[in-house]
Amino acid sequence: MKTTPTKSRSFQLPLALVMAAGAALAGCATPQYGGYQQRPGYTTYTTRCQNCGVVQQVDQVYVQGGGNSNGGTLGAVIGAVAGGVLGSTIGKGDGRTAATVVGAVGGGVVGNQIGKNSDGGGGGTAWRIVVRMDNGQYATVTQREDPRVPTGAYVSIRDGHVYPQ
Repeated sequence: MKTTPTKSRSFQLPLALVMAAGAALAGCATPQYGGYQQRPGYTTYTTRCQNCGVVQQVDQVYVQGGGNSNGGTLGAVIGAVAGGVLGSTIGKGDGRTAATVVGAVGGGVVGNQIGKNSDGGGGGTAWRIVVRMDNGQYATVTQREDPRVPTGAYVSIRDGHVYPQ
């Protein structure tokens, strides 16, 4: 049985309309997984690093000494003991006592200054790094060592220092 051209066209028109409507609606479909799609070559991280973020700014700064370092105190104690021992070897009687006291005080003052300067408490150049953490907060770290990270680098913060990831 042969179909006439009008019967064939009447069947093709509704089919074409259904296919066009299906294609139009397919463009409106939302992707699965809340709108995120896996792209080839990209890794999706489900767990974020708690102490990681992106460097926003790196500045070289000058810091003054006399912070919360213990080197000055330790140096004073060691200097006082050494000065007292050396002072006790000088003279006899009251002169030895006076030399011990002067040696202890002088050794304490000198040891305090040496201790402050040896542990980095004496001021100098440091680096201030501003990091936008993965949780959206900002952290500012000031450290004496050059972090060697450019703006935009992904880093972690551990023990008050910035490390590249």
